[in-house]
Amino acid sequence: MKTMTILRTAAIAAMFAASAAQAQQTVINFNALEQPGILGTVIDSYSEAGYNFDNSLWYGLHSAHQDSFAYAGSAGLGATALTTTTLTRADGAAFSLDKISLADYVSVLPGSYDVTFVGTKAGGGTVSQTFTVGDSHSFSDYTFTGFSNLVSASWKEGLLHTYQVDNIGANVSAVPEPGTYAMLLAGLGLLGFMRRRRNAA
Repeated sequence: MKTMTILRTAAIAAMFAASAAQAQQTVINFNALEQPGILGTVIDSYSEAGYNFDNSLWYGLHSAHQDSFAYAGSAGLGATALTTTTLTRADGAAFSLDKISLADYVSVLPGSYDVTFVGTKAGGGTVSQTFTVGDSHSFSDYTFTGFSNLVSASWKEGLLHTYQVDNIGANVSAVPEPGTYAMLLAGLGLLGFMRRRRNAA
């Protein structure tokens, strides 16, 4: 009886281990761009935690330094007016977006304005969501809905308003290790063995 309990526990543990390949959650915070000074950093592309940011303009990405008028309390990623920034996985894997922080970057006119994000789905089709951003240089948090199984996400800066992004919550499904599959098969084998013994008794 004790042996059967041990085998059953081992089989269940193996199946739980196999199902442990959950989504790997990442918060992209652009801390590598944090710098003192009144100017800013101009870059062609940016990579963090397996995610790439590219802009439609050569060296179209920016980040305000800590003493800049556009600094929003932490480093963020801004871009040149009328350009499009695209987020992808470096390994080409599908991903989802949960949240993002947005703040004004450089605007010609005061007042709030709308920002639209477009996600391209791995199986085809797109999803879009629009957020309203205020004109203060202070990050506010927003939540994505339906931004799952994406191969890319993109957003466009306006002509009179540009904005910066920070604290992007992204998830990608983990790929199980070969040993995890072996544990799952062993667990299933143990369950089958236990069932046969029970039926034979």
